[in-house]
Amino acid sequence: MAVSPISPRMRRMQWIAIGLVTAAIALNYLDRSTLAIGNVKIRQEFGISATAIGALQSAWSITYALCQVPIGYFLDRLGPRWLVGVALLLWSLAQAAGGFAVSYVQLLWARVALGAAECPAFPAAVRVTSDWFHVKDRGAPTGLYNSGGSIGPFIAPPLLTGLMLAFGWRTMFITMGLVGVLGAVVWFMVYRDPAKTELAPQDAAYLATNRAAEGKVELRNWGKLFRFQSMWGLMLGAFCTGYAVWMYQTWLPAYLEMQQHISIAKTGFLASIPLFCSILGAWSGGWFTDRLNKRGMELVASRRLPAILGLVLSGVFTVTATTASSPTQAIVYISLAMFFLAVGISGKWTLITAVAPQSYCTSVASIQNFGGYIGGTVSPLVTGFVVDVTGSFVIALAIGAGITILGAVLLQTLVRSQITSADLEGDSAIAVPAQ
Repeated sequence: MAVSPISPRMRRMQWIAIGLVTAAIALNYLDRSTLAIGNVKIRQEFGISATAIGALQSAWSITYALCQVPIGYFLDRLGPRWLVGVALLLWSLAQAAGGFAVSYVQLLWARVALGAAECPAFPAAVRVTSDWFHVKDRGAPTGLYNSGGSIGPFIAPPLLTGLMLAFGWRTMFITMGLVGVLGAVVWFMVYRDPAKTELAPQDAAYLATNRAAEGKVELRNWGKLFRFQSMWGLMLGAFCTGYAVWMYQTWLPAYLEMQQHISIAKTGFLASIPLFCSILGAWSGGWFTDRLNKRGMELVASRRLPAILGLVLSGVFTVTATTASSPTQAIVYISLAMFFLAVGISGKWTLITAVAPQSYCTSVASIQNFGGYIGGTVSPLVTGFVVDVTGSFVIALAIGAGITILGAVLLQTLVRSQITSADLEGDSAIAVPAQ
């Protein structure tokens, strides 16, 4: 089916909306990165082990994961404008609170609050994309907002390391909180929901398919999502990608300092190289999914294939990184691993709107993200424990590689069919095959 052409005004509004959620996600990840950047300094000040610093990340992650399950339902019911704006304000206050912590326990609770408040960001990006774009055009915007998860960590090492070395880790935390408050103001001033925006006839026709697929989100039908094999495939696959992402994003600076013996000042620059490759990977993955579909590949398959290829290649290069004998080799291998991981993750996120009904896409995204952050909870703890026991990152990286490849297997074997509104409204739990 041909997609209706749209006006320049509509295209501008689409990309402003995607730009805003990308910026929100980038800020979200900048705030998360403060713990990784301050890792060594925080451990020294509070006298805690690598396992304990991993527990701070895991406390954030498990809170974020648990809050994912209900937030998708509320986003599908209420829309992203107010929920994201309020969440952005609250998580910025929680981020600043970490800078005032005078004990490990206080810092732990600040990270818990940060995890609770940050939870709407990614599911809201799915909602914004599905609201503003036809289902066949969602690969590129999905790749862009996914890159926000790499843009934040990419600029974090040089920016946050400079702040920390100049003013201390506490000022770094507080400064990022203030930046977030300003971000909330911009969000409220600029973002609008398309349903409440006056559109030209051709633009309304472009979104007509989306609106025709919209239905009322019912809690009893929402619960039926867990009956479907595709839903479990997305969630379990996300566990594996979440494990890999947070293995790197929590421990990459420490890996370069401890394993490769790079100074903290140089680490700030070198750690940004693999993260820049993640940005390129996210864009490439989103573009690739759209390209495959436009060349005739069935929608679900065109979203699934880049995810599988990306995860397999990421696992291969993560294993290769365990053999690195120099900082240069380590940076090259990890950069390739993170590039392909981002390709796979973009494919995984575009897969959501190919599999899920329009009305429930945010709910499916939040449930998938729940799985991702269970993985993100386990990963920092396991990695920290392995490093404490072995004094090396070699085994920790090998574990991460195996779990990444497992994610590809799960997506290939379990995510094979679409879930329709009719499936959720009826009594059957068997998804119809993708056409």
